[in-house]
Amino acid sequence: MESGYPRVLTYFCSMIRVSNPFKLALVLFPFCFTISGCFKDLPDKTVVYKNDFETGNRSKIKIFGPQGFTDSLKITSFYNSKVFGRFNSEYVIINLDTLPEHNAIKIEFDLYLHDQWEGNRKITGAIFPDLWQLTIDKNVVLSTTFSNGNYPQSYPDNYQTNPIDNAALGNSWGVLPGACLFNNRSNGTSHYKFEYTTTHKGDIELILNDLPKPNANQCTKSWSIDNLQVTAINYK
Repeated sequence: MESGYPRVLTYFCSMIRVSNPFKLALVLFPFCFTISGCFKDLPDKTVVYKNDFETGNRSKIKIFGPQGFTDSLKITSFYNSKVFGRFNSEYVIINLDTLPEHNAIKIEFDLYLHDQWEGNRKITGAIFPDLWQLTIDKNVVLSTTFSNGNYPQSYPDNYQTNPIDNAALGNSWGVLPGACLFNNRSNGTSHYKFEYTTTHKGDIELILNDLPKPNANQCTKSWSIDNLQVTAINYK
């Protein structure tokens, strides 16, 4: 006996001009399953920090350089926007406390690598190439290299003893003019968007820093960030 399921689908298909009701069923089934299941135990999400630096806000942030704590706003204009930077041989430390109950954390920001970043290239006498790092609660989650030129880079992988040579500008969101050394080049800055989610409880400390080659100055290479957002997530 013919079931009512195909008959209903056939009528519905005729209304929206789909010829095969069983193909529509394959499409609708996961959608219906999602509708019935996803509104149950949705996680609580709370944005605990958000800063686009347009107003000069530097709350919750400290900067440390080779000489220790640096009392500098470090908010500059770049490409018609305000960015937090530029930095060279510096640590940006963000401490957030009194977070709501959560068991995961999501970190998002834009990263700009200005001027002469040379990826996995090591100069004579250097132990490492130019490294850029993200640390969460003293755990280094990203330690990688970027290239604005012809040298390969490690990103999106971490740098290692036998580095993975990925193409320069790999996974970038595009290029912008340089900030100093390459300010006459339309591709002197590379732009990356980061989104990192991990299990987490309690207060949080974020550290963003670079480990440049010896004698590198801010005009030779630097970095900045924008649109920093931290979201506490509580999965039930």
